[in-house]
Amino acid sequence: MTAEESAEILNNLTAMQEVDRKNMLRLISELPEQCETALGIGRSFGMQPVAVKPNVVLFVGVGDSGLAADMVCHALAEEAEVPILSQHVSTMPMCVGDESLVFVIDHSGRSQTALRALKAAQDRGAKVVCLTAGAKIRALAPDPKLVLSVPSGQPSRSAIGYLMLTPLAVIERIGLAMGAIEKASHAIKLMKNTREFLRADTPLERNPAKQIARTLFGKTPVIYGAAGYRALVLARWKSQIGANGKSPACKGVFPDLADGEICAWENVDGKACNPTFVFLTDPSDKTNENLAVMQAASELLDKFGVLQVEMKGSTTIEKMLYGVYLGDYVSYYLAILRGVDPTEVASVRFINDRLAPFDAPRSAASSEHDLDAGNE
Repeated sequence: MTAEESAEILNNLTAMQEVDRKNMLRLISELPEQCETALGIGRSFGMQPVAVKPNVVLFVGVGDSGLAADMVCHALAEEAEVPILSQHVSTMPMCVGDESLVFVIDHSGRSQTALRALKAAQDRGAKVVCLTAGAKIRALAPDPKLVLSVPSGQPSRSAIGYLMLTPLAVIERIGLAMGAIEKASHAIKLMKNTREFLRADTPLERNPAKQIARTLFGKTPVIYGAAGYRALVLARWKSQIGANGKSPACKGVFPDLADGEICAWENVDGKACNPTFVFLTDPSDKTNENLAVMQAASELLDKFGVLQVEMKGSTTIEKMLYGVYLGDYVSYYLAILRGVDPTEVASVRFINDRLAPFDAPRSAASSEHDLDAGNE
């Protein structure tokens, strides 16, 4: 596909609608409003401020719910007055007991990992809050008053605002982190401002998401970024490029990859593998060792093409949500260029169908096989 042909497709709203038959674009575009609703749900939650602070707050989830658990944990790290942890398995760490607070995040409500985590937390005597759009985990929750119900009717991957910001607001409401809601509100404003440049009717010439998608089209994206919030953003990019764009992608985190993974590209046949690299950058890189590592990596990988994408914002949560929002649009435009419906996930349905006979509780050893990325 020539540059002129790709530009014509990405600037043709009618052509997009013909590919995007279930209107994933609307779900992506409305993420800022979803985040506002999520904050409202969390702020109106019936749980009262805690009289005694828990020894730990643990977020548990898998798939998209697990990534949301990691994101809310990271977003709260700077504000929380108690340790905040996240994990993607059902077994409880030794620190969890009757003085602990556990959030089980499961958008579909069907994840066996979430159901086992719910029981494991109950067995430890922890207070358990369930966040879901599904009925099954809601019915099994120990206290109906401690269920955060979020809207259903959309793929789990497009509900990241509900899954991340609803529990964030709850944590502030019960007195464990002050200022998180205000920072999230500023992040929502940033997303709304950014949307003017990312929306479908903004032409390619002024639309950074369309430009990135055109660069990635026909290649294998490899997304790198420093440890911290960018590790979560690049995980989201990889997942969304796969789920929406139906295109394989790889990821890596600086500086861990500097000693090993970077060597894998030394003798790669660029034409056969056809990789292109995306570095998620941050203004703070100029004041730490990340800049030197990324500059060296960029020199080594320059023959494949390296695109640097800066995360915008003044706080961690602003940069994280900006990165998520930008990546979601990139994955959407990549789907349009590839002519694939961004909503359809036949492979996920196939795997979930295979898991259906195991709907009864399974052993903890199989907990990592649950998926939370399909259609609702």
